[in-house]
Amino acid sequence: MTVADFHNDILTSSSFNFKPLDFGDNRVVTAIFRGERGFDEVFPLTEYTKSVAFEDVGYNDLNLDKLISVKPLYVGITWNGENRFGYGCDYSFGLKRSGVELIKFLNGHGVAIDTAHISRRGFTDIIDNAERVVNSHTLFNGVYKHKRNLDDWQIKLLIEKGGLIGITCCGLFMTNRKTCKITDYIDNILYFYERYGSDNFCIGTDFNGTDFLPDRLKNYSDFSHLYGMLLSRGMQRECIDKFFYKNLVDFIDCAKF
Repeated sequence: MTVADFHNDILTSSSFNFKPLDFGDNRVVTAIFRGERGFDEVFPLTEYTKSVAFEDVGYNDLNLDKLISVKPLYVGITWNGENRFGYGCDYSFGLKRSGVELIKFLNGHGVAIDTAHISRRGFTDIIDNAERVVNSHTLFNGVYKHKRNLDDWQIKLLIEKGGLIGITCCGLFMTNRKTCKITDYIDNILYFYERYGSDNFCIGTDFNGTDFLPDRLKNYSDFSHLYGMLLSRGMQRECIDKFFYKNLVDFIDCAKF
């Protein structure tokens, strides 16, 4: 089973072995998470991957020319907290002036802005200022309430902007139980599909960024189970293929740099 993944954290996980990444026939966007690291510390990681993104670019030593040189597919302005550009989902505040200026710079280079970790007010600031908008890994408050999940009004705005939404495997966004089921993931997929169609969503696993994953969905080969289960739940094969692969591959191949 071949898949395309909008968000894999392998580059900044403890399991990364500093060798060029090979995902076989799968198309995987690998995100660099800032954490406590500096930009000059993480930038060399870009040489190990074919498709890179940045999750939280609030580095004090951020070099925009170097950032653009590796043609990131998307850039996330914040993580959950505050940084030099704005506020994440732990806050009610939006972007700072420097965050708006950053978006305008990225607009000029065709880089999509990732809304995955931004605050609600920051989300609207991004919608108002960004030419290309995505959400690389999230789920939906219509299924389970979580600060990282999208409300319906946010989904609609992303679609209006032509944005792509990655549906994550992170169990924390699906359930308050100690275990997470593959059916919890399916509920989120079908929530989107039944309301918004099949053109604006894809897989956004967050593999290597979380240990709390659904049963029977721990790696890319496990998506063969999911494919059959989605068919049995009434999702059309053509739409599953778009969710699994085509939507994201088209987005990657049409990226403007």
